[in-house]
Amino acid sequence: MSQSPAHSAAAGVPSAPATPEPKTPGRLMTFEFAALCAISILAFCNIAIFYGFYSYLTEIGIAPGWRGPLLSLEPLTALVARPFLGRYLTLNNGVRFMRVGMALATCALLSYPFAHAMALLALVRVVHGLGFVMVVTGLMGTLMAFLPKERMAQGFGLFSVTILLPYAFMPPFVELLLPHLSSHGWAYALAAPLMLPAFLLLAPLGRRTRALAATMPAANLSRPGWSEVRQALRSAGVVLLVAANFFLVAAHSIVFFFMRDFAVGLGAVNPGEFFTFANAANIALRVGGGRVLDKLDMGRALTFTFLGMGLLIPLFAHVGAPWLLLVGAVLYGTGMALTMPLVNTCMIAVSPPRMRMYNANLLMFAVDAGFFAGPFLGGVVMAQGAGYDVLFGVSGGIMLLAAVSVRPVARILRRMGGRPAE
Repeated sequence: MSQSPAHSAAAGVPSAPATPEPKTPGRLMTFEFAALCAISILAFCNIAIFYGFYSYLTEIGIAPGWRGPLLSLEPLTALVARPFLGRYLTLNNGVRFMRVGMALATCALLSYPFAHAMALLALVRVVHGLGFVMVVTGLMGTLMAFLPKERMAQGFGLFSVTILLPYAFMPPFVELLLPHLSSHGWAYALAAPLMLPAFLLLAPLGRRTRALAATMPAANLSRPGWSEVRQALRSAGVVLLVAANFFLVAAHSIVFFFMRDFAVGLGAVNPGEFFTFANAANIALRVGGGRVLDKLDMGRALTFTFLGMGLLIPLFAHVGAPWLLLVGAVLYGTGMALTMPLVNTCMIAVSPPRMRMYNANLLMFAVDAGFFAGPFLGGVVMAQGAGYDVLFGVSGGIMLLAAVSVRPVARILRRMGGRPAE
């Protein structure tokens, strides 16, 4: 995601205007797209297994007041690191980002079974967060270069399925595995070998990325200057989409980290099934309706979906049977199927070509912030002795804030006539 334009911008001299982007092939299913999807699945497997981390912290004797901060420490590290990393990401070094990040994440995963003291566990969470943010930063930056512009929403929809698949099958798989392990910590360590096939895919992907970079104008490969970054941060569409993504992820992270204990209390035999049903609905809609996403009024669809999810989440606390919770999971997964790819596509639409890679990482910055704020806030709520009605009510309220944030974006997109920024 010729250095001279970046250096001149840093020195206060405006950089040369970027030449037009080269036309990208219309074909979506390429080796590069398939490799990035495979790497994404393997990378997110090592995050999806942490759905029970709150319970694990309870098991190893971490005080209630520290469980929320330890939950949040991994995404907090990503939150702090991403703005710096995103500033230095180019198409030329995206694969290098992924390689270093995978090495750090592997070391962290192998350390969890031995990190019971709070200080050591905090260190492992920091290393894990740094490794994961490097993987995702390089992954998203490289993906941006290979998606055909006329099939952006479909491409993001399909790619996001790779993020969802681990959340569908890893929680129930870990639940089946736990009776044979001494603790959750060993389940985390067993995810480390998944990084090996991801490493193997980086070699051919790196060669193809360098070949693509060689065909692009030097101005499109340089880092954005600070003046361009400031301009992006002053763009109403960019700022509102970052805010909406933050609220979406903060609300979702509360559901993700606290649903297991709620489902156990409700009598669910396998509490991981909530995520299986939610993500099955999510995946089915994104795969089956991927082409439709590019034809929607994106801003309006986002607004109404956020509103529906904001009303749905508080209802989870009032279901009386596990099967009814699974019905709610299907509705929840349907909402998530619409929101995430549309937020990304809206960001592409409002971003000039040279800033699309940077602005995509601003969305990921919002993901980091949401995954920090959500579990931290949820941990505070539960530490105060509040019930799940309050917890899920807070999550639903945050989702409604996403609807408020994205409403003006619908008007911006209508003024643009559906055409991407030039």
